[in-house]
Amino acid sequence: MRIGMMINRRSRNATVISLALALSVGCSSIKKHRDSDFLKPLASSSPAESKAKREPMPSERSLCMETAKTVAGQGYAAEAIQLYERAEQLDPAAAPLDAELAPLYADVGNQNAAIQRYQRCVERTPDDVELSNNFAWTLMEAGRYDQAITEASRGLQNDSNHVRLRSTLAMIHYRQGDRAAAFQQFEQAHGSTVAHHNLAILDIDAGNLDAAQEHLQLARQSAQPNSKTESLVSALESHVSTR
Repeated sequence: MRIGMMINRRSRNATVISLALALSVGCSSIKKHRDSDFLKPLASSSPAESKAKREPMPSERSLCMETAKTVAGQGYAAEAIQLYERAEQLDPAAAPLDAELAPLYADVGNQNAAIQRYQRCVERTPDDVELSNNFAWTLMEAGRYDQAITEASRGLQNDSNHVRLRSTLAMIHYRQGDRAAAFQQFEQAHGSTVAHHNLAILDIDAGNLDAAQEHLQLARQSAQPNSKTESLVSALESHVSTR
């Protein structure tokens, strides 16, 4: 009985020793092969995820700018302005966010601030015709017609075929009261039929219905009549008959 117990103990001891040896070999193997697949957890990160984890957190300024961009895209101009202004305050040495803030100031009716920002943008990128268009429009909205005409004309020197900018110049002339110049610019941008149509729309908006009817009649005489013009004529005639 004692012999059996001794054999059993020896057997267990041998098993323990063999396990210890196995573990010892395993640890030394682990030290040599830390990059082996055996060591990777089941839900290991991909190389891209690991890289992302090592990247530094974005700064508060960057977060403000990203949030402002999202908020502005959702139509919250005033809130976006506050975020962009905060971003500028966080790093006064960085380039000002004029291109982002200029249209937002214009949206909320702060024309002076918008003009100041647009002016700086134009000084940095004078050949940007879209920027020139937006700046000219903002100047027009502020009632600075002479400056608006100068800016639009300057932009057209960079691209004389830019339809939107030429149409903006036509709008400025109309707001200033120069109907002949407005028609000339609309005609150059779109042709005479559309020019008469556009002036009719502006006259209707201004309450000048007689002038609008004249332009619509001229538009209808074109060799290429516009279906929208016919619809506008019908609507205007119906309105006039009920006065």
